[in-house]
Amino acid sequence: MFFRFLIISLFFTQVSFAAGTDAFHQRFKLIKREGKTISIKDKSLTFSFSIAPYVKFIKEKLKYEQSLMNSKADYEYEIESLLEEDFYQEGQKSNRNLRYVVESMRELKGLDIDKIFNSKGFKKVIAKFESRIGDALAALDPSVLARSDNPTYFYKRHVTYQVVKWGLDLAKKYLSQIPLLNTASYVMVQVEKLVRERRTFHQNMLMHYLENFPAEDLGLSHDEANLVWSSVYESRIPWYAFWESKAAVNSWNKYGTGKFYQSIRTANGRLRTNQRSFDSVGKRLNYAFMEAEYKGEEVIINLYDSQDMFNSFPAVAHYINNPKKIARKRLILQLAQLGMSFLSIPDFIKSIAGNYMKSHYQKQKLTEGALYGYFETINNLEGKEMIKAQYLNPFDPLKEL
Repeated sequence: MFFRFLIISLFFTQVSFAAGTDAFHQRFKLIKREGKTISIKDKSLTFSFSIAPYVKFIKEKLKYEQSLMNSKADYEYEIESLLEEDFYQEGQKSNRNLRYVVESMRELKGLDIDKIFNSKGFKKVIAKFESRIGDALAALDPSVLARSDNPTYFYKRHVTYQVVKWGLDLAKKYLSQIPLLNTASYVMVQVEKLVRERRTFHQNMLMHYLENFPAEDLGLSHDEANLVWSSVYESRIPWYAFWESKAAVNSWNKYGTGKFYQSIRTANGRLRTNQRSFDSVGKRLNYAFMEAEYKGEEVIINLYDSQDMFNSFPAVAHYINNPKKIARKRLILQLAQLGMSFLSIPDFIKSIAGNYMKSHYQKQKLTEGALYGYFETINNLEGKEMIKAQYLNPFDPLKEL
């Protein structure tokens, strides 16, 4: 199967191997103590924090969407057409969650974006939140992707969610107008999530290298690589799962590799279950991604993550001939969650609908760090730009190193 920017020549294996190890050392820094690797850092992840990139990002996206609503009579039809393939189950002709998306986007049309973001009360709340979350982040090192000498390093550093709770309470105290309160609350939740997600995205880059290159070529011993795997998976233990943290401590040498191969088996099982639905399947790019042809379109599929919470079919990470499609879907689903806060429906329905919307992109876009890693190892600039565009994280510019 032909892929426009994934053509690999016969001699490419040796060239890509050398380029891949070079890319690894350009991006990552191994911290050693007494000759042993104790930590891996990503050189592109910095300490400094400002909420300004997200404020600029969300204002621009909201205004752009409003301009489309005002200029296109068929705007809502376009949204439905964009999402219906993903939202409709087999045989369905309607989907309530899709209507919630459309109705939520409609709520955004009348928002006075400049008035909201220039409000003194709004600015005061956001500034206080920025200061508080900045203090919390200062206690961490966002560049650390793995800390192999400490099996509870990440578990003991789940602190930013507490700042969000504080910020939401602050917003309720100072902001009485619904547009200000809802927008401030949305911004704070999104900011904390996006800042936190950077580590997971970059860890998935790291995992691509760990899977595809011998440990010694990355500057690691076999045992050190195993401990790096363990630290990566330890960082993903929820703050409340003390039992899982204990399990990681008790099996530190093999905890990460066990988790990784378990997820590989799940991914392979998802492929076996759904393989007949594809016109054809192509090259496996790494543990999570594979080339395929689906309904006449060349795609890259994500075997790690399902399409959504109700559909176990592999998520599509990229449409080769429609490279902006995924980014467009994700932007609409993110903005719809702000719009939904203005809908007159019960909160529990908002929660269910919001979780469903997020299930279309929240895990998927982070796993795509491994796809970015793949493109980085073959120096595919077009592929990297595509992933960056659908990552939708203004706190992570994915700088060239």
